[in-house]
Amino acid sequence: MKRTFLIIACILGVLNAYSQSSKERFQATMIDAKEKLQEWDTETMLDSLDQKDLPRLVSGGLLAGANLSNFIITRNHKPMSSYMRIGGELGGFMDFGVSKHFAIQPQVILTAHQNYFAATDTANHLWSFGLEIPVYFLGRFGNMQKGYLQFGGGIFTHFTFASNIANKFRNVDESTTTPTTSPTPPTDPYDYSRLYSLHDNHFGICATIGYEFPIGIQINAHYKVSLSDIAGFYKENKGKEIADALIYPQSVSLGIGYRWK
Repeated sequence: MKRTFLIIACILGVLNAYSQSSKERFQATMIDAKEKLQEWDTETMLDSLDQKDLPRLVSGGLLAGANLSNFIITRNHKPMSSYMRIGGELGGFMDFGVSKHFAIQPQVILTAHQNYFAATDTANHLWSFGLEIPVYFLGRFGNMQKGYLQFGGGIFTHFTFASNIANKFRNVDESTTTPTTSPTPPTDPYDYSRLYSLHDNHFGICATIGYEFPIGIQINAHYKVSLSDIAGFYKENKGKEIADALIYPQSVSLGIGYRWK
């Protein structure tokens, strides 16, 4: 009988010890899990989800910077050259986050461009003021909470509001050739030279690289080159020297921006 009680007591002791050990292991596991949850940040949780289940993010901001611009001149049978001069730009953007690492970003930028243009015995300081609308397709590495690098390319179009390029090109022509045709002035009261500036409009391709800090401030560099020959209109109306060359605007810009979160 005593032996039976002794066996039962041993079994109960073992079960109690195992129960205490299991309880301690369970408590330790819960503490460890709580610490892990506290270490997870929002980005880690987003990374654990399927990207197709994440919402598309739309944001926007402001951009400002300085640019250097000139003309790429090809088929240059007579001496013509263009040297970069500094200008400025100011605008904004909308950003459509397709996924964590890809976005589409259209921009609207007011631009002031300058360059120094020389041809034969004449040299002129050229300027233009207009509006550029680039659309970039961007790749990104990093996240908005900790900062990220972005780069990509796209297309752009440029609309010229005012310019002295037309008059300077006309002076180049008139200094060396006799116009074969005389454009008919418009009947409205606007200066005819303003119509020439409309033909400084062009379109082309663009590239960008930049970095955004966690507070939303950006540093960006852009390059744009036109695929349009802006001399096309002038050589149809004003003689031979411009007709000898193809003239493509290009610009390099560096600026800062701010994105609203």
